[in-house]
Amino acid sequence: MSVVTAQALRRWAIVVAGAGVLCAMPAIVAAWPVPGSPLSATQLRARIMASADVAYQGYAESDVTLDLPTLPDLGDVVSLLDGTTDQYAWYRSPDQWRADTLATAGEDDTYQTSQGTFEYDYSSNLLTQLAGAQPVRLPRAADLLPPVLARRLLSYAGSADHLSRLPSQRVAGFDAAGLRVIPASADTTIGAIDIWADPASGLPVQVEVFGRGASTPVLVTRFLGLSLSTPSVATVTPNPAPGVGFNVARLPDVSGVLNGFAPPLPSQLAGLGMVASPGGLSDVAAYGAGLARFVVVPLPLQVGNTALTKASSVGAVLKAPVGQEVLVRTPLLTMVLAGPPGGPVYLLVGAVTPGLIEQAATQLLESE
Repeated sequence: MSVVTAQALRRWAIVVAGAGVLCAMPAIVAAWPVPGSPLSATQLRARIMASADVAYQGYAESDVTLDLPTLPDLGDVVSLLDGTTDQYAWYRSPDQWRADTLATAGEDDTYQTSQGTFEYDYSSNLLTQLAGAQPVRLPRAADLLPPVLARRLLSYAGSADHLSRLPSQRVAGFDAAGLRVIPASADTTIGAIDIWADPASGLPVQVEVFGRGASTPVLVTRFLGLSLSTPSVATVTPNPAPGVGFNVARLPDVSGVLNGFAPPLPSQLAGLGMVASPGGLSDVAAYGAGLARFVVVPLPLQVGNTALTKASSVGAVLKAPVGQEVLVRTPLLTMVLAGPPGGPVYLLVGAVTPGLIEQAATQLLESE
């Protein structure tokens, strides 16, 4: 073997060895011990709840497997709660952020600004400003971002729910402290909520929600990449390019749409008291406390009857004293569509046990 050949072999050996080290780096980093946090469960919860002003930008992925049936006018919500959602997020404050949901054919963007909410639809190349109040609305992709979901779930947790620490783990480059919430009420289908957050800022980076008795989560949302740097104002401000259409959508008066065509809801259902309703919606109400709560929504007659027919083909038709009741069960959410003869159709949905929500639906029909 010549000297030149030996030197070339040594050089290639160094290159191959270096490439091997680089390829192994992610596994080495992942296997490196994650330091624990001295924060107690109560302290970590408080830090998470105080993180709404923590700026960040990152890439998140959410996986949800609720097995919801497709109901009229709810196709987007069903796909959101039954599949994988990838989105980029830029967050300056609760009133100034942007979230881009990625799809195979493009993206859909949501902007929250001091001038209100804007939505950009890639497929129609249209930017829409949503004008008007939204005391109630359907879920959107940004609701699944780890910080948003974690704070909302913790805000529902009651004083009787059990808090404990989980081992820290590395998420998106952060040594995140773990928190577990186990509901005290036997009326909820939620078995546990696991949250990991940056212990310094309190910003949640991963959330897992388990159904009661389940060993695997039905909902997982986490950052795959994250920076606590503050995004620029320009990044979170809609600035449509030439050729992008613009539209102003006047949101309907929800109180006028949902109020009036159904009798007032009772103050109690299934032994649970009514929670104060938002925006003067007397015909929309939540019942219960903590994580054991459900919502009652009266549906316009045509929409309600269509939903009732669709639900009957995928759910369990219950024996109701009057009218019709259909139960749809998922690993986390329980839904009943109930309607008295010739009356409005009610949608009852929540993370509660089937027995509880069936009892509520029956009482509602009997009160008609």
